[in-house]
Amino acid sequence: MIDGKALFVLTPPMEQSNRKRLICLFLCVLCAGIGWLFNFTYRPYVYANHIDDWHLADTIGNIVAVPAAAFLFYAVQKTIRQTKLAVLAMDFLTWCLYEVVFSMTFDWWDILASLFMCFVTYPILRAVEKIR
Repeated sequence: MIDGKALFVLTPPMEQSNRKRLICLFLCVLCAGIGWLFNFTYRPYVYANHIDDWHLADTIGNIVAVPAAAFLFYAVQKTIRQTKLAVLAMDFLTWCLYEVVFSMTFDWWDILASLFMCFVTYPILRAVEKIR
């Protein structure tokens, strides 16, 4: 039986090497850079030419923000007390809250993109965790 607390809190806390933290920082900057590049090139092109890209241009922010925020969290923490599931759940809830409070809209495509990117980010975090 899995304890509910074990899903969200590590016992004992996990120490991170500086190499893992640098990799996470690099991945964070990479995600942010890709988002910035697509925001100023791809999105205006799609909107100007009325291209149906299945809402990819609309959700670029959430697609890159979820992994960037998760990688940033792991980059700044020397000791991790939360599980990957907890970090991604907080990340998802943060972007949902941002969607409602700051953008004052509730776009289902952005919410779905955030959820999808949580599932994509999880195996990447597992792979970074296995780096020695």
